[in-house]
Amino acid sequence: MDLETKEYLERILLGLTTKEDLEKLRQETKSNFRQLKEENKNQILDWKQEVKADLEQLRKEGTGETTDPIRKEFRDGIQELKVETQSALDQSIQKLETLLQDIKEERETPSSDAREGVSIDVSGLKGGIESLREGIKEVTEEILYIKEKMKDGFVEVQTELGSMIRFSYADLERKFNALEARIKALEKMVFP
Repeated sequence: MDLETKEYLERILLGLTTKEDLEKLRQETKSNFRQLKEENKNQILDWKQEVKADLEQLRKEGTGETTDPIRKEFRDGIQELKVETQSALDQSIQKLETLLQDIKEERETPSSDAREGVSIDVSGLKGGIESLREGIKEVTEEILYIKEKMKDGFVEVQTELGSMIRFSYADLERKFNALEARIKALEKMVFP
């Protein structure tokens, strides 16, 4: 409490308060509250802009290392999916090369036994292609899951920031109303 406010309160207790003093105190209180409210509003706006800038920077950092666990998990998942996809593609390519080699050999030496081998290899190739499709489907599902987790994380941050802003304004308004009520009570005590 500043010295002037303390002096005003002491005068009130002694019954020496004038209407001008009380009005001056009320105006100073309103002025201080408005100033505090404006400072907090500017501070909250600055925080909000900083959070937006940070979120935008995180979105732009596609290749940079981040500490965000959701992004790290997303990158790890993508890396794992790349490895799985590459391995499935390598297996499919190997099967295709083997199949083509077998077809070349059979063309050079046609026989009924060789034709059965090719049909067996073709069914194996079909199975490989089917497993590749399943692998791609799993990869797609995992990517969608990771995207959903990222979206939930951003929504959570936005919700938390919004509640902080609402709390600050509500708290300031409540304090201002309490101060006005005290001033009115003092006026009633001093000026019947």
